[in-house]
Amino acid sequence: MTDGPADPAGADRAGGPALTDGGSKPAGRPNPVVVGYDGSEGSARAVLWAARYATAAAMPLVVVHCWVWPFFTHDLGPVSGVEDSGLRREAEKIAAEGHDLAVRAEPGLVCSTRLLVGFPAETLTRLSAQSSLIVTGTRGLGGFSGLLVGSVSLHLAAGSSCPLVVVREAGPAHDTILVAVDGSPESDRALVSAADLARTLHTSLHILHVSTYRRHTAEQMRPGVADPVVERARLLLHEATDVTVTEETAVAPSIPGLLVQRADHASCIVLGAKGSNTLGARLGSTVHAVLHHTRGNVVVVR
Repeated sequence: MTDGPADPAGADRAGGPALTDGGSKPAGRPNPVVVGYDGSEGSARAVLWAARYATAAAMPLVVVHCWVWPFFTHDLGPVSGVEDSGLRREAEKIAAEGHDLAVRAEPGLVCSTRLLVGFPAETLTRLSAQSSLIVTGTRGLGGFSGLLVGSVSLHLAAGSSCPLVVVREAGPAHDTILVAVDGSPESDRALVSAADLARTLHTSLHILHVSTYRRHTAEQMRPGVADPVVERARLLLHEATDVTVTEETAVAPSIPGLLVQRADHASCIVLGAKGSNTLGARLGSTVHAVLHHTRGNVVVVR
């Protein structure tokens, strides 16, 4: 995988970090927020969300455009006699467009671009090892009614080394971050990430533990009986005094179904990949279902 030329719009001169393909970053520099951009409306929303977050977190942003034409042809342009033409030039224009979109939305943002040869899923997964956050859009319905996530997002959710944000709304209407907990180590990590996200974006945090109905669940739901999963979450967040936290325990026939319903009233839902009910799957049935059916933003933490 190789870099393309420096962005002609001057994005590389903005002082952004230099990501490397070997999985390391220059010493002393913070890990950047990385967002994939391909010129689509969905990726534009991802860039706008990432720019807002990176500004709030005082982190640099790297806009990555992946192109695959070098795998199939050596004729990358320019076309003889046609100025500003060719496949490489078109890829450079897309990368520059993503950069310009970000800095117009957040003028003080430190932003750079990377033009990389490779397929988006594999490329962004490799870059996640050097990133604080990977941000991606999602592609339409994909031919199946109600399925709102594409293969790139699913691949990243299963393999990213840092938290992944799948963006459907650049500016969510709600200001509460919803985090689903189940007492697993994965949900503990999701909880900590959700608290950090709420702190950075100056929003409140709602902790939700959903169980399917069983006899022991009914006993836990009796008035005056504390939910041990929520108690565990409260202990983990005992130092997060600058975040407004609310808690909820619920019983439902379908855990993903209730999470999808509640996510409609949150700026995003944060999930730990491979919670306690995932049957050993790499991604997890609950995370998979929520990614497919939630109409808002989803954060997946591994």
